[in-house]
Amino acid sequence: MISWFKKHFVPHEGNEHRPHILRDSSIRNIVAIVIFLEIFAFLIPTLTRINMEGGMAAVLPGVLSALANYERQSQNLQTLAVNPILNQAAEMKAMDMATKGYFAHTSPEGKTPWYWLEKAGYRYQYAGENLAINFSDSKDVANAWMESSTHKANIVKGNYTEIGTGIASGLYEGRETIFVAQVYANPLAETKTQSQPVKKVASSATRQENGEVENIIIAAEPTAVLGAEAANTGEAENVSIKPVKQPAFWQKFFASPRSAMNAILFAAFGIISLALLLYIIMKARQHHLDLIANGLIALAVIGVIFPVNHYWSHKNMVITQSLDYSIENK
Repeated sequence: MISWFKKHFVPHEGNEHRPHILRDSSIRNIVAIVIFLEIFAFLIPTLTRINMEGGMAAVLPGVLSALANYERQSQNLQTLAVNPILNQAAEMKAMDMATKGYFAHTSPEGKTPWYWLEKAGYRYQYAGENLAINFSDSKDVANAWMESSTHKANIVKGNYTEIGTGIASGLYEGRETIFVAQVYANPLAETKTQSQPVKKVASSATRQENGEVENIIIAAEPTAVLGAEAANTGEAENVSIKPVKQPAFWQKFFASPRSAMNAILFAAFGIISLALLLYIIMKARQHHLDLIANGLIALAVIGVIFPVNHYWSHKNMVITQSLDYSIENK
């Protein structure tokens, strides 16, 4: 390992003071690999239906639940247990939006977010909902929610103990897209045995009786989210429940193409930067300008890809004024 590192990164007589990592063939290979991954790991999944059908759509629920729990852990809050009943409720809500082509907490027929909880057979004490549309990266969904104070409040609310996420693909305003619904809840005491184990968490959040909060972030293209919360109870009817599966590493990769590609770009950028730094420091008296040029060109190519990826993932994002329908604010 040491000899390999010395051969590729350290200028010395054994490599004619020309580290292999900065030579023409190596730089061409690195740039070619980066461009290949950029096309097939980010651009194609982001700009086509591949991410909806085979990548993001297959694994997004588990990834988004994990991201929500990561945010809670960062604030020293108890993680939310993934409940298959809540997953089912969220999926039914996402499917309803995708089938009917609307993006709102309340359906055109007047069905509220809590209708789907009752239909799935989940009796709750507290419940909240965040929605998203036109995203191509799961981390962008989580970041958009966390950047909105009202959506963030749903994710980190201490009253919630369980979580469920559902997605569906369909047409919205003539554009094929993915609908995301994430539900947060705390079951009634008599129904907690049907769910995952619940741990109590201290919280300063207040309960909203018979109220509903609706908060909106809308992006013309490609990003928009919605959030809502309420405290209520309801009648339940049983439906078939899907088992909860944890996403594998490759699934997380395809669920967050931009974030995964950024990790690859950072790694390549760091490797070339290290080679250039060692070459400049250790070969201070005599430099081969072609090696320095190779390194700088590769860094420039990688550096350009970062803003391009950000642009395509956040194109035309707009945040609108939140709407509050809670009883307390009326």
